[in-house]
Amino acid sequence: MFKRLRRLYLLSALAPVALSLCLPATAYAAATNSPGDASQPLQEVTVNAQRVLDEKTLSHAVSSFVESHAAAGSRINQIGRWYDDICPMVTGLQPPARDFVTREVLAAARAVGAPTRPVGKDCAGNVEIVFTRQPQALLDHVAKSYKVLLGYFPKKEDAAQARTFNGPIQAWYETGTRSENDHPGSFEHTIPPTAQLDSDLTSIGWQPSGSADSKLGKGQRSEFAHVFIIVDSSRVESYSMHSIADYLAMLTLTHVTQLDKCAPLSSITDLLASGCSEPAATEMTIADRAYLKGLYAAELDKYLNLERGEVHARMMQQIQVK
Repeated sequence: MFKRLRRLYLLSALAPVALSLCLPATAYAAATNSPGDASQPLQEVTVNAQRVLDEKTLSHAVSSFVESHAAAGSRINQIGRWYDDICPMVTGLQPPARDFVTREVLAAARAVGAPTRPVGKDCAGNVEIVFTRQPQALLDHVAKSYKVLLGYFPKKEDAAQARTFNGPIQAWYETGTRSENDHPGSFEHTIPPTAQLDSDLTSIGWQPSGSADSKLGKGQRSEFAHVFIIVDSSRVESYSMHSIADYLAMLTLTHVTQLDKCAPLSSITDLLASGCSEPAATEMTIADRAYLKGLYAAELDKYLNLERGEVHARMMQQIQVK
């Protein structure tokens, strides 16, 4: 678990700024769901995925799906995910819509086995979802004053690209590296000592050592510490709140590498991508849920190819069971 005092400070300091850059969301909420609709059961939407003719074709598509939906961490080149309880905070929407998105993200997390707090228990927010009509202005402020929230980028060109909002929805991941060895760390903010936030500071000096005698991996894993998501309200008004909530849940639970391209299998990430075959998915698909269940059941302390292989195998099993 990462240092809570530091996290609470950043969240409390950023919240007023985020709100000041968000225009009233009444129009957006009205265009998607009325306040009463947010608490009512939604009509089910059936999305027919493209039929896969044989297991070999399916296996190839699943491999491509895993690769596009599971970005490797920039520090240790392993797949990252949540190990702490997920605690979303939504701003820029009216309370009914805000609460609806929060509930949907948590429900999706619980359904795939991701860690969540017990219902009704308070938590320190580690997922910030901000709806605003001034996304670049908000991102500029975060990059200037709280750049740690945008993640760790060893290459300067990647760091520069991360400061440009390409919308309509964009996510940034603050990650940490944990070692299986109980080695005393040298950084004051590291709790426990084997977990380090990935940054320019922790990329030098003492490193989590992992396990040197394993042929399967280094005994290290990449963890999500914070996810920051900006939604350009003006560019998602034509979509239902249910679709947007499922899209946000996917970005919360995994670091998708390609949001501007159609997924190898029908996915909620197709919602905002261009050129996808009709009808594009409007909710999490069988492939999405199978992938996320595989991701949160896999042992992610191996080399990247082995991690992807295990997620692939678990995803294949989930789809074939269906």
